[in-house]
Amino acid sequence: LYASVYTPAMETTWLPGEPTPSRDVVDWNLWLGPAPWRPYNAKYVQGRWRGYYDFDSGAKLLDWGAHTVDLCQWANKADDTLPLTYEPSEKGITCEYANGVKLVLDFLATPFAERPGWVQHLGTCPVRFVGEEGSVETGDSGDIVVTPTSLQSQLPQTQKKVVGLDVGAHARNFFDCIKSRQQTNANPTVMRHSHIACHAAALSWILQRKLTIDPQTESFINDPEANMLKGRPERDCWKYA
Repeated sequence: LYASVYTPAMETTWLPGEPTPSRDVVDWNLWLGPAPWRPYNAKYVQGRWRGYYDFDSGAKLLDWGAHTVDLCQWANKADDTLPLTYEPSEKGITCEYANGVKLVLDFLATPFAERPGWVQHLGTCPVRFVGEEGSVETGDSGDIVVTPTSLQSQLPQTQKKVVGLDVGAHARNFFDCIKSRQQTNANPTVMRHSHIACHAAALSWILQRKLTIDPQTESFINDPEANMLKGRPERDCWKYA
């Protein structure tokens, strides 16, 4: 399984402070949430929060990884678990599940431009599933590319595009499920495991070593340093009750 992700990065220089706007423009205290207090800068609110550890503990990996790892979890029928090991390299992070399936988080240097090694017309957030006879690749366009092309004929006509849950609009689905008491399409339990996998991968990159996690306890095995990085102190006004 291959999941495309941003190339990890950690910003080390904070943006200069600017006058904090009124709360009806931006509630800066609310925007910061439990993160340490920092002087306001409009660029944080406009998307420049990525890569700053206080705001983005996933070193940018969760930005696309939350989408692509989720698809790989689904393909491996692993929605209720996560990979056991995470090993970083220069070009990606190799993870392995208990069933032996490997998941590679492939770093994209130019995610919105040319992506070497990936089919270009499939949109953003591409994933690739590789088997013994070939591979299937798709992105958020919904189109599917099968390699070798001789295997394309084995797809039923109704499966020339991605087939899965009827995702519709997530907001509409959420409100419908409040009434029906059904599980949402992107339900919290499934997404939680995908996010934990991304965080574990990010920590392996930050520490630059292989990590092994226990999916049941969600703690790293024989690695106190990695376990310390699973959480951080919250500001006093954001303590859990």
